[in-house]
Amino acid sequence: MVAMTAHDPEAGIRLIQDFVNTNDVEGGNDELATPALLGAWLQERGLGGAATSVDAAAHARAIAVREGIRALGLANNAEPIDIGLVDAMNRAARAAAVTVSLSPAGEGGWRLEPASGGVDGFIGRLIGEVASAMADGSWSRVKACRSDTCRWLFYDRSRNHSGTWCSMAVCGSRVKARAYRARRRESASA
Repeated sequence: MVAMTAHDPEAGIRLIQDFVNTNDVEGGNDELATPALLGAWLQERGLGGAATSVDAAAHARAIAVREGIRALGLANNAEPIDIGLVDAMNRAARAAAVTVSLSPAGEGGWRLEPASGGVDGFIGRLIGEVASAMADGSWSRVKACRSDTCRWLFYDRSRNHSGTWCSMAVCGSRVKARAYRARRRESASA
């Protein structure tokens, strides 16, 4: 079983971001490309239990959850939802049982905890963190960058929840520069 301490919403969201952002779309680097890499990633972070061996099926479930969460982040950024990715995530999540742990209201009231260890325990923890963020309203700020070459998951800290890119200095500037060049081409050809 994956141990959980008192629920820290920001820590949960950081864990979700760290996991989803293991796939660097722009750089073409997937830190979890193989079952062994996923096992090493979990062990380095103290997740999934002492001896985290990962088989191909567990690896596929973890990747399905990662990409399903990214799809939810894109939907939070006004992109069309990829139902296929969300369905695959939900199928993978069913293998990872989650239980409700109740405590006195002053201690957080409730939290979702994984009922197993290993990769499924980690998946259960992620799903629990997503559900908790949805319940407390913070999930609406978790977005995936709208840049097709990025898709990085980020937490929108803007006052009016209008963040579109993971970084205005990088992805935002690129998109705005492309739009500017396109407008210049249009006006030159008109």
